[in-house]
Amino acid sequence: MKSLTESFFVKSYETDLKGNLKLFSLMNIVQEMAGKHADLLGFGYEDLIRDNTAWVLSRLKMKILRLPRWREEISAETWHKGGDSLFWYRDFVVCDRYNHEMILATSSWVTIDTLTRRLKRRALVEKDYKGIEERDAIAERAEKILLPPDMEFVRKREVLFSDLDINGHTNNAKYIEWALDTIPFGILSGAAPREMSVNFNTESRFGDNINFYSSFSSGRVVVEGKRDGNSIFTVQLIF
Repeated sequence: MKSLTESFFVKSYETDLKGNLKLFSLMNIVQEMAGKHADLLGFGYEDLIRDNTAWVLSRLKMKILRLPRWREEISAETWHKGGDSLFWYRDFVVCDRYNHEMILATSSWVTIDTLTRRLKRRALVEKDYKGIEERDAIAERAEKILLPPDMEFVRKREVLFSDLDINGHTNNAKYIEWALDTIPFGILSGAAPREMSVNFNTESRFGDNINFYSSFSSGRVVVEGKRDGNSIFTVQLIF
């Protein structure tokens, strides 16, 4: 199966105060579908964990044409695009019930050794290129986010039990939630973002203290989370 498509109804608890699907909820959909499709292709969680290997999302770039609304029926499709010496690539498209595109996304993944937490650059071996779909939702790769020079400290947050996932570290979608909670209400309650980019730079774990820094300029917001001076994640929103 070169791609996986699933249908969803947008639930009330997945929406924001305007009735739009939260970016946090969208991130959960993306992650779940990536895992399901990897299972079908033979390199999912259960296949890799036997060799102490796990997928880690490294970068994501998303173009938002329109956010899904509460009670709206949507479909999401994902496919595997192969890889290079470092990253494995996976794209996503979210459409409405009439098959009009709403969200386009591309993502870059790495595999790590779950014992050493280090990269395993060629962990999939003979399954590397099984099920490749040679098409792009977004042609360019998810980029490294360049920080503006005016990043300022905003607040601090401790990693709590509810932030953790099955791998024992902070769930990727939580970083989106944390970043949005750092942005002033007036910005988020206005126009919806047209683009979102995320860099997942290193993992965080229970009890870690994360310092948040942000920059707000015309049409662009950047939020970075750091622990002991080291970057944990960066989120960029374009309005």
